[in-house]
Amino acid sequence: MASLLDLPSEIRLIIYAYLLSPNEYVKSYRKLSDQWSSVASGPLCTIPRPYVKRYTPCILLLNKKITTEALHYLYRIPLNLYGTPSTYFVMRQMDITEFISEHYLQRIRVGILRLNHANKHFVLSLLDIWGAENRLERLDVYRPKTQLDSQHWKVVESRLWTFSSMVPVVFHEVDYALKVEASRTT
Repeated sequence: MASLLDLPSEIRLIIYAYLLSPNEYVKSYRKLSDQWSSVASGPLCTIPRPYVKRYTPCILLLNKKITTEALHYLYRIPLNLYGTPSTYFVMRQMDITEFISEHYLQRIRVGILRLNHANKHFVLSLLDIWGAENRLERLDVYRPKTQLDSQHWKVVESRLWTFSSMVPVVFHEVDYALKVEASRTT
């Protein structure tokens, strides 16, 4: 019987690129916002804390050799990090680890932080995770050209500048941080 390991490594890398897409977690953001928009017009009642189902790509569950090879590839895919949505019930921002495991966040090589507003709690929780352990080679921060004078922005920028002593942090001021294409040097 043929095995994935019988294929040349170049072909396996193409398969991994097709099967591993770490930036898919953002789809959960949309599901939550759709869910809360229908709740907002409903009756007043206690709403349970939202649960976000995380999954492990099946390719990582095949065997140890494939898992090791695929993870090596996965950690090198640049990860786009968007501010997490706030929850309807508690009116606070959800934690990024509800969408992406802390273990994975600590092993990525390139992070792309996309901020359309300060997202202070989101950024500070990421920096706490990376402060404990990280393998980042570069962090790109995309932020808007305007509206940077709030106290939240000052806290976020200060912490990111401090973090840049550990990891190269490149700031990009753009018109629309959520849609701009990432720098080609990543």
